[in-house]
Amino acid sequence: MRFVRQIIVLIGLLGLPVQPSLAAALEPAPIRVGLLPTIAPLSLLRLYDPLRIHLQKQLGRPVELYSAPNFRAYLQDIEVGTFDVVISAPHFGVVALDGGYVPLARYKLDLSPLIIVPKGSQIKRVRQLAGKRVLTADRLSALSVVAEHWLMSDAAMRAGRDYSLIEASNHATAIRAVAMGDAEAAFSGLSPLQQVPAEIRAKVDSIPCPLVVPHQFTMAHPRLGAGTVEKLRAALAGFADTEEGRAFFKASGFLGFVPLEIAEIESIRPYAQIVRSMTREKE
Repeated sequence: MRFVRQIIVLIGLLGLPVQPSLAAALEPAPIRVGLLPTIAPLSLLRLYDPLRIHLQKQLGRPVELYSAPNFRAYLQDIEVGTFDVVISAPHFGVVALDGGYVPLARYKLDLSPLIIVPKGSQIKRVRQLAGKRVLTADRLSALSVVAEHWLMSDAAMRAGRDYSLIEASNHATAIRAVAMGDAEAAFSGLSPLQQVPAEIRAKVDSIPCPLVVPHQFTMAHPRLGAGTVEKLRAALAGFADTEEGRAFFKASGFLGFVPLEIAEIESIRPYAQIVRSMTREKE
């Protein structure tokens, strides 16, 4: 198994002071949770730490949070099975399913792109993005893939031909650039918009997209074993009723976890095919 490129946080050693060799023998292996790099690393850490604490309590073993420097690297980690648990973009969930990952849950909130524009902007319709510079966190993100598909199907506008699509480091950076007047528009979504500071939200407007897909998928690698997979599923189902869960869902805006069905993953396969085509083009 290759190393994860960017470690968000590793759990410190806990418990009684014993010899390292004995501790290693007695303590179960940590569960490695791979987080989609949607926002800045430290913000991602703060957001998901309540979930880490909850899973650690419910499973009785260490839980570590990891991510990757970008969506392409994260997708590659899924393809080689780096993580024990992935909290993945929905179209990446298709790749995870094809690689043997088991569905656990998805966020109750649906995923639909927004076109973020400066407050008071004259841009009211997607056709008005012609000739404009548009930021996106990553062209492989679900929000960007669906938004590009929307512009192509609704206005016959193609990125690179009719408008410039520029990648930012993450959604928050893209939204902030629009708020500060450094970009004319950005592809984003309701959750990233809620997660930026209120003073940034106050400086932008948004154009909603009519296309809707399921939100991020949580899936487990089968090497964890059936028993651990079921414990994870139960822990996620009960998360919203805990103190940690209430803090997490208030901060994230994800509303809660609901069971993830294979049919929901299959419904996203066309977008996964777009991503596979995009990654092949860059190879």
